[in-house]
Amino acid sequence: MRTYKIYLIRHGLTQGNVEGRYIGRTDLSLCEDGINEIKSLLNTSEYPNVGRVYSSPMLRCIETAQLIYPGFTPTLIDNLREYDFGEFENKIITDLMQDEKYMQWMERSLKDGLKGAEKMPEFNQRILSGLEEIIMDMMKSKISDAALITHGGVIMQLLAMCGIPKRKPTEWVVGNGKGYTILVNSSLWSNTKAVEVYTAVPYTNELIEHKAENEDE
Repeated sequence: MRTYKIYLIRHGLTQGNVEGRYIGRTDLSLCEDGINEIKSLLNTSEYPNVGRVYSSPMLRCIETAQLIYPGFTPTLIDNLREYDFGEFENKIITDLMQDEKYMQWMERSLKDGLKGAEKMPEFNQRILSGLEEIIMDMMKSKISDAALITHGGVIMQLLAMCGIPKRKPTEWVVGNGKGYTILVNSSLWSNTKAVEVYTAVPYTNELIEHKAENEDE
């Protein structure tokens, strides 16, 4: 049974990230530091070769995709845009620490959810459908390796739902421009909607050297 590799990569830094804001539906470009950080990673690490690049439709993801994979026009997957934070959208996290409603939300004890925000079960189903769309497209196109440039929240939640080993969302936190390789076995995915989490990306010099040594053996 064929195995597919998908590289889940978080977009580069935005000014909203720098300021510690909740940025979901807000469509920000990369900031100068974000662009420079991606360029630095390109100089010091290695992103894997792919046959196709998928991206969230948000500017920060499209711009990251263009920096990392300039030879590709990313295929946009609307279902893999970030979570909508509703009334907390664009708010600075440290400013919310005195807000009782915010603390209830953080503890997941807020029964009615956030005003104007996406309901978490709907978000989960949306991003799962987005991943399914990519997998089906790869199978149809016979592409074995692809990159997905998306959001930290999307990566955390997808891996918490589908990833092996099983971990909480907060245990899958990833830095800007970085991410994880997932291995998708078509039979396992069809039966259980599970994927194996493999190496981190981009590859560090140590991983590149180890890979080269294995290829020489």
